[in-house]
Amino acid sequence: MDTGYLGKDMAFSTQFQTLATGDTAIVSGRNCLAQDLRHALTTPKGDLWYEPTYGVDIYKYLKNEINEVNRLSLELEIVLTIEADPRVVANSAIAKVVEWDLHSVKVKASCQPIDGSNRLNMVLGYSPNAFEGEVS
Repeated sequence: MDTGYLGKDMAFSTQFQTLATGDTAIVSGRNCLAQDLRHALTTPKGDLWYEPTYGVDIYKYLKNEINEVNRLSLELEIVLTIEADPRVVANSAIAKVVEWDLHSVKVKASCQPIDGSNRLNMVLGYSPNAFEGEVS
């Protein structure tokens, strides 16, 4: 199945990946969408000077009271961030806070890519010092 319309980009990770030729590794299709969603969901809103609305306003939640209203608000913000990507089927994103304490928040989320393949499943971890995401 051709998933070229899901995008192509440089492969970003904690280690800069290069090929034997010295070129930068590339991700495409479903892997590109997964990488882009992970980046959007682990970037604090306002961190990119050229796009101040990009990302998730996670600091607001890490500093706020742990209650039902804030939990629902965070879940909604994650869903809206996922569905802002045109490569995701509208109204297919879900997010659920599975752990929340004074030091961290853990969220499970998923969405349906427009290529009709299996859902992308994500586990996101937020703390004052680290934002991590895993997509499968």
